Parts: sequence; C-alpha cells; structure tokens
Amino acid sequence: MIVDASRSVHAPDDDVISELVDGVLTIWLNRPDKLNALTHPMYDEIGRLVAAASTDTECRVIVLRGRGRAFSAGFDLALQVAHKGSEEKLSGLRDGSNRVRWAIWNCPKPVVAVLHGFCLAGAFELVLPTDFTIASRSCELGEPEILFGAGSAFLMVPWMMNHKQAKQVLLLGDRFDADEAHRLGLVTEVVDDDHLDQRVHEVVDRLRKVPAGAARMGKLGINRAYETAGMVPHIDGWVDSVVHLADFPNEVAEEFKRRVEQDGPKQAAQWRASYYEPEPYRS
Repeated sequence: MIVDASRSVHAPDDDVISELVDGVLTIWLNRPDKLNALTHPMYDEIGRLVAAASTDTECRVIVLRGRGRAFSAGFDLALQVAHKGSEEKLSGLRDGSNRVRWAIWNCPKPVVAVLHGFCLAGAFELVLPTDFTIASRSCELGEPEILFGAGSAFLMVPWMMNHKQAKQVLLLGDRFDADEAHRLGLVTEVVDDDHLDQRVHEVVDRLRKVPAGAARMGKLGINRAYETAGMVPHIDGWVDSVVHLADFPNEVAEEFKRRVEQDGPKQAAQWRASYYEPEPYRS
C-alpha cells in the first residue's frame, strides 16, 4: 500500500523517489547528475510503483517527472552498449522496460508525463504509453537509437502518426523540439517553461476530481480501439527483430560502442553528432 501525505518510498540508491499527496502519486527520476539516465533497477522501481498504484484506492493520478535539468536523456549508454546475448536482451526488454511501458498503458489510473530539458531514447519510449504528456517549450525529444545501429524496442510511434512522420522520427534519429513533437501528436500540449508547474497542477487537479470509474472506463475504451487494431501484438512481436539488429555488421555501431567504453558516453555522443553532420553540398 502506498502511504499518503509526505511519506515517501525510495528505490535503491534513491534513483527513483515517489510521493503520494492528495491522491496524486508523483514518481521522480532522481539521478540529476546523469541527466536521469535510466537503468534496469530504475525501470523496475517505476513498474513496481505503477503496479501498486493501480490497486490503491487512495491514488487517483500518477505523474512521472525528472529532477534537475532534464526529464531523462534516455537509457544509460554505458549499460546499453555492454555485451549481452540475445536471450538476455530479450528478457531485458520483454520482462524489463517494455513490461513497465505496458504497465503504464494498462494502469486504470490516468498517467501524466511532465517533460523538460531532454526526453530521449528509452525515456521517450517510457512516456509514449502515458495518457497525457505535457512538455516545456525548450524540451528536446527524439529516438536516436538508429544512429548507433539500434532500434525502437517499443514501437508505438507508427500508431500515433502517419507512416511518413513515423519514418521521419525513427529513421533520421533527429532531436526535435516540443512544438514539433506536438505537431506530430507525440505530446498533449506545450507550455512555456515558467508555466509548466502551474499547467501540470491544473491538469492533474482536474484528473483527480474526475470520477474514478469514468476515468478508468474512458481510458480503457480509447486504449481498446488501438488494441483491437493489432497494436499490442505488433509491438510485442517487434522486440525479437530489434534484438537481432546486433547480428548485422555495423562499423558505426562498433565505433560508437568503443568510444563509450573508452571515452565515456558524453564524448561518444559528441563523436556521433559530428559523424552525422551533413557533408558540404556541392552543386
């Protein structure tokens, strides 16, 4: 049972912190020195909290936020490039990160993601199944996995826009701003940075006052439209394909991995950015 008022529940090392106040469970990513880079234990803790909140009658709304300068820069690159066998990768996705994403999708309570700074890669996929996503105008989003030879493990993007827009997001690997994310249908609304907390309060306060049964059935009905169309087996079936990307020869991916291990994620990301800079145009 999640405790009420200001009593908090902590993940190991306090990388995830939760607090239930007035029916609103706020889950904070609390690794600000690493831009809230996600780890498997962090995903597990988010999943545990969402599962507990799903059956807690005192919880009416769940909010996902990040401490510090960003919501999250994505999955920790040092862990992501570590060598793993296919079965270990499959288990990590199906029983780990994707399990948590489905828990958010299936949660009977409204789930609100609040984005600022960065929301990239594994963090971007974490918020795709949320019911509301409110982003600050300066936030940058994107799925850069393709730039180091990986792919989206939770392939919900094609279900949220037309196929050309989905390919723009997933095949170019660009970062885009919050206004572009709103145009594509990836966020609910965009607000000025200094108005973010106020707008989140307004939306969450409305949601916690909506009759719980009506909110539950409304969410279920909307989700079921996508599920009936085949979204769930499509996403679940895609995981095997993503895992086997490692079987393809990829010099860029190998170089990126080497630089992460040798120079650290920050330097490796800078190399990747310079590698993908456009070649000079010659008419």
